[in-house]
Amino acid sequence: MTQREEQILKWIEENPLITQQEIAERANITRASVGVHISNLMKKGKIIGRGYIVQDKEYICVVGGANIDISGTPFNKLLNNDSNPGKTTLSLGGVGRNIAENLSCLGIKVELITVLGADSYSKDIQENCRKNNISTLHTLINPEERTSSYLCVNDENGEMQMAISDMEIYKCLTPEYIKQKIDILNRASVVVIDTNIPQETLVYIMENCTSPIFIDTVSISKTKKIKSSLKNVFAIKPNLIEAKILADIEISNDNDLLKASKIIMDKGVKNVFVSLGEDGVFYANKESYGKLPCYKRKVVNTTGAGDSSLSGIIWAYLNDMDIEGCAKAGLAAAAICVQSRHTVSPHISVDNIKNIIE
Repeated sequence: MTQREEQILKWIEENPLITQQEIAERANITRASVGVHISNLMKKGKIIGRGYIVQDKEYICVVGGANIDISGTPFNKLLNNDSNPGKTTLSLGGVGRNIAENLSCLGIKVELITVLGADSYSKDIQENCRKNNISTLHTLINPEERTSSYLCVNDENGEMQMAISDMEIYKCLTPEYIKQKIDILNRASVVVIDTNIPQETLVYIMENCTSPIFIDTVSISKTKKIKSSLKNVFAIKPNLIEAKILADIEISNDNDLLKASKIIMDKGVKNVFVSLGEDGVFYANKESYGKLPCYKRKVVNTTGAGDSSLSGIIWAYLNDMDIEGCAKAGLAAAAICVQSRHTVSPHISVDNIKNIIE
């Protein structure tokens, strides 16, 4: 901030109802000049919207995907090349948005930076964010693009078998756009990024963000975006196949898991959480490592479980838990998620995570 911006922000903090005319008189400048300074403070995330609401110092910034999820699960064994009787659900999704909603349910203030079209899906996502106290002040709206969507087909046990994603819109989240928001990222307690956004944007954030960065790798193909550019990352949560890609080695046992984790850490990651599906999670940093089993629950739908898991890890980190405690919280959050047909379980809460861990 400039010296003048700092001065104006101080006056706003002292009196959020102060008018631009009063600021102009105090600063001995024109009201038009005050308007420019106010606009700059909003762009830098120091104040939010009209009324000069001062940005909370404690918040998490999530940069990533927001889309509509369409999921289908058959009543019986999934048959290829045929119509399968079953149940379909339509819900809000996107890795970044899912993580943002989970974190909000855990009592954490969230700033979501994503890109949306100017369509009905976009309105649904923005309305849901408002209901869940997720700020989209810095989200990009591009009327020339479609809001992204994700279509998946599960087997009779709720395990995803195939999916189609329409996510071309994320190309709009360029380094140039994120550069305008870098102060928002650097003021956050944690920055979460997912690999839906362009490779060059991921690299820009890793090179310029000073807040602890948590990465969700999203998918096998998208993990390749960061294989050769990992740096300045506090934590990453790949699955087993994604960990193989990042480490560029085969993994067949726990020793291989540790070796792969060390390779990933050598690239610039402090904490590694490898999701092993129904076998739990392997965690590692330079001080300790270990493997934890899943909390056994009836699986209704696995979509969103990984997003819930990372949210649990972040919640635990913010509450000063060690890496094992973070891994347990991640497993507990995932256990809550898989019991629901929704991408974000309505039962995700701090109390429920604590009850499972205990």
